[in-house]
Amino acid sequence: MSTRIPERIQSVITSRGTSPATTPPGTPEAAPAQAGARAPQPARDAFETRSPGLDSAALRGAPLATPTYTDDADPMKHIAYLSSDELMGRDSPSDGLSAASAYVQQLAQKYGLEGPNTLNPSNPYQQRFPVYSFLDGAREAGLANDDAWSHGTHREFGHTLFEEGFYLDDAMPADTRELLTQKYEATQHSAGKPLAPRTEPMSVDALRQAAKQDGKAENTMALLKGTGPHADEVIVVMAHLDHVGTSRGQVNNGADDNASGSAVLLASLPELAEAQKAGKLDRSVLFLWTGAEEKGLVGSQYFVDHPIPGLGLEQISGVINMDMVGRWDDQRLSVVDTHSRNKPNYFRELLDTANQRMADPFDRLNQDINEYRDRQDGAVFTRKGEDVLFLFEGLSNPQGGGELMEDYHQPTDDIAKIIEDNGGNKPRRVKDLMVDIIQQASNRTA
Repeated sequence: MSTRIPERIQSVITSRGTSPATTPPGTPEAAPAQAGARAPQPARDAFETRSPGLDSAALRGAPLATPTYTDDADPMKHIAYLSSDELMGRDSPSDGLSAASAYVQQLAQKYGLEGPNTLNPSNPYQQRFPVYSFLDGAREAGLANDDAWSHGTHREFGHTLFEEGFYLDDAMPADTRELLTQKYEATQHSAGKPLAPRTEPMSVDALRQAAKQDGKAENTMALLKGTGPHADEVIVVMAHLDHVGTSRGQVNNGADDNASGSAVLLASLPELAEAQKAGKLDRSVLFLWTGAEEKGLVGSQYFVDHPIPGLGLEQISGVINMDMVGRWDDQRLSVVDTHSRNKPNYFRELLDTANQRMADPFDRLNQDINEYRDRQDGAVFTRKGEDVLFLFEGLSNPQGGGELMEDYHQPTDDIAKIIEDNGGNKPRRVKDLMVDIIQQASNRTA
């Protein structure tokens, strides 16, 4: 599969010194962005006045200097591809999401990571699952079209479990069926339809009769095996790979949501693979890019309900989830590093240590997103008693807090906004922080 970055994306990309760059003949070299600096003026102009699919310089016929990101360890290289129009917003299910999954697999194989899903011998880097939606309820309650139904207007970040979609199979555990039954009852109530009293969750067959299958999506995973005495334990590092597709003829590229988190995982592979080769990873590290998060944490719940042999909950000793980590300046980061009772888990100490060891530590590690603890993939693991670190930067106040940023689930969530905010330095710094935390978690003695 080609990983070519489309010309539309190239026209606004600006790299800094850590990534090799090429400049078209006859154009001046672009100055590298300094930490915390805004993007160079051509990139800002291109975004601020662009029409759909074209930037302002292209409309004027004036070519921009187009340095390219070529370093696998640079998250901006991967954001550029994952948020390109070619992937059509990475809906679940869709060809765009499958292309993103193939891109992830290609890089994992390049750095020697294994496909751990022995239950899928044809492609052990993938865990495929069906995606369903209810026939009745919210769809019949007056939503105008499939675009509106697929991903309705969100006034807060994230999703509760099975909010807009779900999986079904005969092995679905009773507690998951109970959650889904409650969701079905809520849709029926919203449509004004009566419900018979019940004492048990609906059967899978009954749920199938009330639903339609939209297709199959995939979780993508890669394993970096530990080399120490705790190699049978695993640190899960995850980000959702999907986004919300298209709406009203426009592509919702999801550069920040969540090409940014997915790209941080990808960019960490080269350094962590080197650490593993040097015998510096005790526990194993499972990289997990989930599908159908935007439908209601579907892929993460499927993963928990369908354990990969040797990678079940009993082997997991910590989870890190990243979502929307590309925006604003590069000196702040919002985190959840507490249990459901708001007590710090072991990641708080690792996070503080990693930040202090950075050449330029984050000035602000904000504790301003606890209200979103249950609306992200990590919540699936928190409910099972796992320690979870959640990183997220999607609120509107650059100093921390506020409402959802205006670009959330909009076509304006494009790579140019990340460049405008911080020149790509934010996701790079998050990657550096995360590599340190992952290594600490892999080697912790407690």
